[in-house]
Amino acid sequence: MKKLASKFFAFGVIALSLSACDAKNDVIDNMVYISESASDPSSEIVLGKTGETAQTTINVRMAQKAAVDTKIQLALDESVLNDYNKLNQTEYVIVPSEYISFPSEVTIPAGSAMVGVPVTITSFDGEKGVDYAAPLRIIGADMEISSGSSSHIITFGKPLIQSAPGFLSNNAMSMDWDEEVSLPNLTLEWWARVTNTSGTGGFSINNQAIFSFVSNYELYVRFGDIVYADSNGRNLYNFLQIKTMGIDANYDSGDPNKTPLNWGEWIHFAHTYDAGTGDVILYMNGVEVNRNNGGAGNVFNITGLSMCSAGSYHRDVIELAQVRLWKTTRTAAQIAKYMKKEVKYNDPNLVFYLPMNEGSGSVLHDVTGNGHDVTIGSNGGSNNQAHSWTEYTF
Repeated sequence: MKKLASKFFAFGVIALSLSACDAKNDVIDNMVYISESASDPSSEIVLGKTGETAQTTINVRMAQKAAVDTKIQLALDESVLNDYNKLNQTEYVIVPSEYISFPSEVTIPAGSAMVGVPVTITSFDGEKGVDYAAPLRIIGADMEISSGSSSHIITFGKPLIQSAPGFLSNNAMSMDWDEEVSLPNLTLEWWARVTNTSGTGGFSINNQAIFSFVSNYELYVRFGDIVYADSNGRNLYNFLQIKTMGIDANYDSGDPNKTPLNWGEWIHFAHTYDAGTGDVILYMNGVEVNRNNGGAGNVFNITGLSMCSAGSYHRDVIELAQVRLWKTTRTAAQIAKYMKKEVKYNDPNLVFYLPMNEGSGSVLHDVTGNGHDVTIGSNGGSNNQAHSWTEYTF
């Protein structure tokens, strides 16, 4: 297991309200509460290398000054985090207790209304793809505790930094696929960047195929087609097209005269299908850009996948990263939340997950354990090495 990145980023200190009470109302009788939970601010913790520490502070306060010294007890409470995950469609895991420290008891002195609680985090080697958080809660006090603002979650994350491979037509590849996988719901997501071989352009031709699934229902993803032209009649290919479930269900990222894809730019794409409604939805950088309907009740019976296999039509360099196929229809919130993060490698809802972060070699590993590895050049390609490996921060 690789170490966490040298820096962790807290993606905000997020207030969690477990009831409909408003902190501004329920402190009238001088209840004790966590200040940050009442105002829901956003803050950041930056941790350094493994073993290094950083500190933040949360504030426990009262609406009125304490008449006498008032003791408050705090603890990590995993149930707070579980409730937060359900409410926000997140998958945070509680930080191991040995890597976080804070006083279990603090005192608001007589004549004061607040005390700061120092929280120290030690950077640690966590499980790949797991987001950690510290759910703090007031568990006891010498006075009544606010029911709506007694807990507070500090979340930790890391930027996605990895080497990503670039592919040309001679890298055409197939995925190892031993048995049929039936999917009534699915989400396919990936990062892609297109340039020409000299790095001065891109999207020079149609049909730079990215994915071509072997299935009873078509699922074929490519850049471009002879669909759009500019004002001079020249064909434009800087858009993403998805062919699926018949011509009426095909859709794309939009007219490049109005919403062009830019060469040299990393773009996150996600395509979803929901058998319950028949809807297919395309997201770019976490935002829905188009939808169609392929008919409710369809089940994709998939037996294989080819990648970057358009032959002579694949003239530009396509760089890819974080390719994932899910058994579920991911929500817009989930897609946006995790597009710049690794996800848990052994998530049971993953069919395959290719981080594509090897940095060298001919095998792109499926980290789920489901065996869907990809060998570069395995689909008639003459080159089993990537055209390039380049490190990026997403």
